[in-house]
Amino acid sequence: MKTSSPPVAQSSSSAAHAPELRADPDAGLTNKQLRSLYEKLRSEESRLAEEIKRNIQEAVTEAERHADEGDQASQNANQAYLLRYADKQNKLLQQVRRALQKMQTGEYGICEGSGEPIGVQRLNLRPWTRYSVEYKEQMDRDKRRR
Repeated sequence: MKTSSPPVAQSSSSAAHAPELRADPDAGLTNKQLRSLYEKLRSEESRLAEEIKRNIQEAVTEAERHADEGDQASQNANQAYLLRYADKQNKLLQQVRRALQKMQTGEYGICEGSGEPIGVQRLNLRPWTRYSVEYKEQMDRDKRRR
């Protein structure tokens, strides 16, 4: 039951323009922890966006090179790898942005599967995580049984 108000924090970087950060009250996060997790997420968001941009640019550059048939096969394989990697990074970027959005709506820190708090240690390691360790392990066990 949610009786207390959620922790609310302003980001330390440009507090005048930073969104109001809120965790779900049941998550048990302090304002300091919430700010730290927000900064980690913003840093990861920037890193991923740059990496995606760089990989796509490199893939496009690969496609524009004119090479003999032997080099062409190698270039095609490298281009396919870069695009697959950029796609994987884009999926992670979407998870990071989803976590940032949850910080603004006050839903952050709660497992999407069980509704239980996600441990602070897990959030520190993967601030974009959607599931608690217990729920993720259960999902993995269920997946292996299929």
